[in-house]
Amino acid sequence: SEEEDRRVYIYPNGKEEQKLLERKFHRLCKGETTPGAQVETQGRRIVVPKAATQSNIAWFRFKDLCDRPLGAADYLALTAAFHTIFVADIPKLTMQERDQVRRFITMIDAFYERHTKLICTADEDPMKLFQVSEDEKKNSVVDEVFAWDRTVSRLIEMQSVKYLSESVRRIDSDQFLGQFELHALTDDDIIEMWRRYDADDSGEIDAAELRTMLEDFVEQSEGHRDVQDDVYNLCMSTMDLDKNGRISVDEFSKYMRDSTKVSLAFTR
Repeated sequence: SEEEDRRVYIYPNGKEEQKLLERKFHRLCKGETTPGAQVETQGRRIVVPKAATQSNIAWFRFKDLCDRPLGAADYLALTAAFHTIFVADIPKLTMQERDQVRRFITMIDAFYERHTKLICTADEDPMKLFQVSEDEKKNSVVDEVFAWDRTVSRLIEMQSVKYLSESVRRIDSDQFLGQFELHALTDDDIIEMWRRYDADDSGEIDAAELRTMLEDFVEQSEGHRDVQDDVYNLCMSTMDLDKNGRISVDEFSKYMRDSTKVSLAFTR
């Protein structure tokens, strides 16, 4: 369903889920990707299988990031290079994969601390992803068992509206808008824009928030942030259908779905 399509943590990992992840990546990249990019960190080079051409978005498989001997500095370097990271095929993990578990914990810590947006497919939900027997819990002194609780909590929080909204507001405007085709915005695109520009989570976009949005659009199309009053007034009057000086999510969605209005206001 449309609601399921908005998931960022997608499980179980069947063929349909794999196709969904590919569609999400393709949409955010606007179909333009660069293979084999590299991120350098502490003398090491991390190969990026696929990256968006117009925005800092990367695609990896779990084994690319957790089967190799990477550490916190490497994962932090990826978060510095990319605001959104796709990770495909996260498997169920056991104590037999201790190294992978340790790296995965370190990776999620880095992504979480830098507010990186993670979009992934996994075999199980976070609670069931690391399968440890009761005996292993009782007899284990390894850090992974205890650290995993934090990882589960973070994986759950990284799916929340609050986390995703904070992530989207940290992206530079050119990087943010580089993800979208303004003349053909999807419902998901409009939700992402709403999360960014309803900066105080009030449920409405006020005059200052609208001006910030227009400044971002003008900067992308013209290279400056000077929004003419006639453009601002036109957008406000057209969006604000009930004339209360604020824009509701429904008013915002109706306006942003009308490609003619968006093009006239933002790309002239």
